[in-house]
Amino acid sequence: MSEDEILRLIGRHLPPSTATVPTGDDSAILSPVGDIAVSTDILVEGVHFRTDWSTGADVGWRCVMQNVADAAAMGARPMSLVVALTIPDYVDPSWIEDFARGLRQACDHVAQQTGPIAIDGGDMSRGPVITASATVLGDMEGRTPILRSGAQPGDRLVHCGNLGASAHGLALLTAGRSGSHTSLFTRPVPPVRQALTIPATAMMDVSDGLVRDCRRLASASGVAIDLDTELVRAASSPGVTLTEALTGGEDHGFLATVPDTCPPGWRTVGTVAVGHGVTVDGGQPDTLGGWDHFDTGS
Repeated sequence: MSEDEILRLIGRHLPPSTATVPTGDDSAILSPVGDIAVSTDILVEGVHFRTDWSTGADVGWRCVMQNVADAAAMGARPMSLVVALTIPDYVDPSWIEDFARGLRQACDHVAQQTGPIAIDGGDMSRGPVITASATVLGDMEGRTPILRSGAQPGDRLVHCGNLGASAHGLALLTAGRSGSHTSLFTRPVPPVRQALTIPATAMMDVSDGLVRDCRRLASASGVAIDLDTELVRAASSPGVTLTEALTGGEDHGFLATVPDTCPPGWRTVGTVAVGHGVTVDGGQPDTLGGWDHFDTGS
């Protein structure tokens, strides 16, 4: 197929654009009301997904959701994505069409929570493996950005969304088994609405593991964080191990700090105190570092 034919194939499945000038020219033109949050993320075949585990629609879904989570973690309503796709010679057009369906399914899911979101262009190229990346634009809608650096001693550490489910699903797939958690690995579901309504002092998307992302939040805020394993177990998705809950990534739930009581839909998992670094039940989590693409020990 030619590039134009592929674009037409994909375009049949995408949600309608809300841009002033939609995709079709060299750039889409957006006319937001407030400040814009921008983030980008990528999926690489053999690193983030395998085609024997994930359909094209699964990859399209993840491409949207991992980016939407980054916008929502700042308090921004996701409103637009541009998507780039690398297509190897061995990929059938039916996979590409399925990928487009996954983009639409994810956008429809997000729209039900927070309002319209569109795919407003992108790019594609031939390449050795499938890669799918997206850049998300989020509208702050007058909200103050929620940074990682706002946590204060005395705050409560809370979590919302799945915790450890994706890691458990990956373990099942690796072992050649199936189960309800495998769909949460292939299709994570970030709780976007809850992220946009929490009165948080700090917040971030949990994509690389609870302990590792707690370290990032603690470092940015200049505070100490202690995770309580009993509370973490209670907040974890059913059936996952404590290690999966503490180290598993790609659930794309949200980690936040709040000064008062735990908001509805969130679970307390720890506390914020004076100091630095992260402890688990008061001790050092030496082997609970989470995921890092460039650390061979991960």
